[in-house]
Amino acid sequence: MFTGNGNNKELTNQGKIWNIAFTCIFITNVLLGLSQFVVNPLVATYTDYLGASEVMVGLIAGLYFGVAFAARPIAGPTIIKLNKKNIMILANILGIFVNIGYALAGGIPQFVVVRILHGIQFAFIGSLTYTLAADNLPQEKMASGLGFLGAGLATAIAIGPGIGIGLRSWGETTFGSFEAGYTVVFLVAAVFMLLTLIPTLIMPYQHRSKEELAHLGAWYKNIFAPEALMPAVVLTLYSVAQILYQIYMEPFATANNIPSIGLFFTVYAFILLISHPISGRLVDTYGIPRVLIPGTLIFAVSFILVGLANSLFTLLIAAVVAAIGFGTAQPSIQVMSIQSVSPARRGVAANTNFFGIDLGFFIGPTLGGAAYSVSGSYSSMFLLGIIPVLMAFVIFILNLKSFKKSAHILGSDLEL
Repeated sequence: MFTGNGNNKELTNQGKIWNIAFTCIFITNVLLGLSQFVVNPLVATYTDYLGASEVMVGLIAGLYFGVAFAARPIAGPTIIKLNKKNIMILANILGIFVNIGYALAGGIPQFVVVRILHGIQFAFIGSLTYTLAADNLPQEKMASGLGFLGAGLATAIAIGPGIGIGLRSWGETTFGSFEAGYTVVFLVAAVFMLLTLIPTLIMPYQHRSKEELAHLGAWYKNIFAPEALMPAVVLTLYSVAQILYQIYMEPFATANNIPSIGLFFTVYAFILLISHPISGRLVDTYGIPRVLIPGTLIFAVSFILVGLANSLFTLLIAAVVAAIGFGTAQPSIQVMSIQSVSPARRGVAANTNFFGIDLGFFIGPTLGGAAYSVSGSYSSMFLLGIIPVLMAFVIFILNLKSFKKSAHILGSDLEL
């Protein structure tokens, strides 16, 4: 919990990760993840059912993140200036209505409207979660704590798609229509959002003092953190590649007659669950570059494996490789961004992070859909996924020295 002067003295002295506030944030994040990942892997097949073309499927899947990107100039300053707990409660309530809206949408226009509202909700909720977590973690265990937060989300990724696919099948069988299966999925996602209100309401919170807020300056100064630009660019490129797995893995498996593809998501997220906390501890011990560089290269290899895969066994190996790589690299760069600014500006850095993530998740499905339309092959599309990952690697290496120098001049507590 914040103290009035923003020093987090209680947590720093105790060195305690699992305080009440962080535990509530962790539970909320898991429930948010479940709500998102029972729905997102099925967006492509549902919009295809509604009559969308291949490119339109990619555009609608990415619209959620494109809207979030566009809303961040409003979301960022709002999160910094206003009561974060109250904003999270309102965002969670909006999530309930969004998923009910998905269930009621009977065509592409209605689905697009709800997708836009969902993107607005995500613009607030992602930055809120990471900012509140960082504010309630001891500085010396920041990477480890954020690693646990990522592990919680990985748990949701592990079981969410399987729950979604299972609910869709149960709904279709029980109610006798393909559309009914998706309706069941959307309503269960709304229930997960309803449950997020419990830990959010319990979470202890103290808003920053007027003096601290005054030092943050005008609203436009709290949209984007220039100190975190390089990590945000790297996150954009990671996200362009990573979203291909979420959106196109099920169509890829269907096109190649590979059964039980839900196991890919389960294995992928189980390894993420392990790799996130380990990555955090490694960063705290050895520094960011020694963790991020090998993680990025391993992540790149996974796209070659998927592109060449013709069996479930090969895809499961690729899932392990992808999760080790992404689960090691992505938390490292997020920690780098959060720690590159003063504690009072963590919300701005988190918002900058999500600018990158949103942009990557928006253009990733669109580029994937375009690649599929040109090549006629999901395998070729996944092989091309190695390009943004290698671009991220090059940008990190070329900019690391200047980033270190800039962080030192700004007087941040970043340790590389």
